[in-house]
Amino acid sequence: MDHRLKSKILIDRTFTQGQSLFVYPIKLVYLRLPLENTENAYQFGLSVSKRNLKRAVDRNLIKRRLRESLRLQILESGVLKPQSNLIMMIVYAGKETLNYSVINASMKRILKKMKLKSNPGAPPEFSPILYLPILNQTVEP
Repeated sequence: MDHRLKSKILIDRTFTQGQSLFVYPIKLVYLRLPLENTENAYQFGLSVSKRNLKRAVDRNLIKRRLRESLRLQILESGVLKPQSNLIMMIVYAGKETLNYSVINASMKRILKKMKLKSNPGAPPEFSPILYLPILNQTVEP
């Protein structure tokens, strides 16, 4: 199954009608479509500005890192359900090439933000830090 976003019409529609999130150095613009409009569960496009990164080698490196980070986050967290029909544009806004660990952490945070924004009634995830009001102290398990 090919998840590449190639349709100019869908890309334009994503930027005009979609919602956006930003976690440095990644800007995510996404749009949920009705079930009949797409055959894939999700499609995504990547954009790295030539203005910020002059060398094509650096732009391609960032695209590979973004693609791999997105693939792993989708497998690990299950952000995208099979029936989600999500169109995403991932725009790299950094002015230098960053390590994979920084890009992966940003991708994880931005996908978590997207999940929370799309499911506002969902309970918050478990936090390992507990506050005990009786003792007025914080305990880390």
